[in-house]
Formats: sequence, structure tokens, C-alpha cells
Amino acid sequence: MPQLLLIAASGTAQRRILEECTAELEKKGYAHAGRQEGGEWSTLIADSMNGGLFDDKRYVVVESAPLLGVFPEKFSHTVEETSDTVIVLVYESETKMQPQQFIPKDVTARCRVLKADPFPRWPRERCAWVLKLAKETGVRLMPDGAEMVVEMLDDPEEIRAQLKAMSFMKKNAAITARDVEEMCMDDGNRDVFRLLDGLCTGDQRVVIKSFRSISKTAHTVIPTLTTIYNRMRLAWYAGLGKDSLMFAKSLGAKDYAWRMAGVADRAYGHDAITDFITDLIRINIDERSGLGSGWGGLETSVIRLL
Repeated sequence: MPQLLLIAASGTAQRRILEECTAELEKKGYAHAGRQEGGEWSTLIADSMNGGLFDDKRYVVVESAPLLGVFPEKFSHTVEETSDTVIVLVYESETKMQPQQFIPKDVTARCRVLKADPFPRWPRERCAWVLKLAKETGVRLMPDGAEMVVEMLDDPEEIRAQLKAMSFMKKNAAITARDVEEMCMDDGNRDVFRLLDGLCTGDQRVVIKSFRSISKTAHTVIPTLTTIYNRMRLAWYAGLGKDSLMFAKSLGAKDYAWRMAGVADRAYGHDAITDFITDLIRINIDERSGLGSGWGGLETSVIRLL
């Protein structure tokens, strides 16, 4: 009598859960007895019940489990909550090919179902999610480091991969936002983040150095212009006083970017940021109409703000 283990996930999460699941089974003494794409329930159930008295514990992986079709009612009595034979069935979680579409409720109740943890929607909740995952991974990630991770990455599986890399690169050491920036970004992205943070803090040396580095490698000024606008727009909203948090939530501002926007508001004042935002809008219009002065025009506007 087999045990059914259902995986309901998609993409890289599906691969990760499958790898973790099979590793757990093997740790418990189960041997890998095969892997197949779809198939037939009758054959699968019959094969699972044909082991001899002295057979080792074993598991079979069925990729694309929806190809098996709906689980036949006549086999419902064969499914056990625990067994020396485990059938691992891989389903999707973001389509109509989920387990509940194929496995009856009474059978599912006796199955173990593995799903990816839901990724929080709001930035602050994501920071808490990242800190919890970092603790589980053995990474001493500081709160500002978690904010930087959330600022950089939107995919939970990519976050998992980066945290795993951090656990090897800085064992037992506290990891800050600057450490995350150094470890997780290429030179181009690092320059952009340093430019944004330098603008927010008013660090002239960092701003000019980062700006020159970006201008030497970027093909056009518009992507950098847009990135600066998105950050400084938050700074403009941060200067609206008691209503600013309402705008931050409405805009989906991430904690790190919003905190730095507040720094910029205090560094320059609302009027100066208003003038800078107006400059950026004008430069964007000029660039798209072919009348812009490129990097020189943006650099002039940045220097004026500083």
C-alpha cells in the first residue's frame, strides 16, 4: 500500500521542494526506485504493491503528475498515511493543474502536501520573512541588510539562493546593507545603488564617482534618469508631513528606499527636491524628443541639487 506525497509548486520553488523532499526521504532510508513523466494510475499503484517481504523502503517520483489524470476511486482504499513505498507526485501551484483538481478530498486527507511558503505582499512583511529565513539558514542578517535584500530582489527563490551564498561567504558574521550590496550586486548595479544613496545623503564624492562610472558604461541616460526619479519621487512624498506614510503604502515603497527618501527630505528640504523632480521630468521629455543634452544635462541637475 503506497503513501502519496504531493508537491504543489511552480518554477524554481518546485525544483527546490522536490530536491529537499527526496533528500529527506533518502535520509530516512528510502531508496530512489525510479522517475517518470505521467503514466497510468493502475500501473503505478500495482507496481507500488508488488514489493517483496524483504524489500527496502523506496520512493518513485512522478513528474507532470496531471498526466496521470484523476485518481480512480477504486484505488482510494490503497493509500496509506505512512508506508515503505512513497509515490512523489509533482503538480503546479499556479495553474489548473493543482493536486485538488485530480486527487479526491478523502484521499488528500491521507496525503502529505508540500507547498512553497507564500511570499508577503508588503515590504515590511517581506523584511520579517527574510529575517526569519536568514535565521533558519544560519545567516546573521541585520535589519538594514534585510531591507536591502527586499529592495534588490522580488523572487523568494532568488532570495533563498542569495542567503545560502551569504552563509558561506560570511560565516557567523553580522551582515549589513553594505555587505548585501557588495555580495549580491555586479559593478553596474552597485554603482546605481551607491548613486541613489549618495544623492539621498548628500555625499558629493560618492555621487560624482558613481555617476561617472555609470555614464561610461550605460548606452543611454534614460534608465538611470528613471531610477533617480523613482527614488527622489519618494523623497518628495516623504516631505508631505503626516500624510507621507499613506503615500508610501499606496506606492508600495520598500522600507529601505523609504527610509533613504526620508534622509533626502531632511538633507535638502521639500522645495529643493521639488525643483530637482521638475528638472528630471524636463530632461526626460527632452531626451525622448531628441532635444536632450544627455549625461551632461543630468549631471548638471544633480550638481545643482548637491
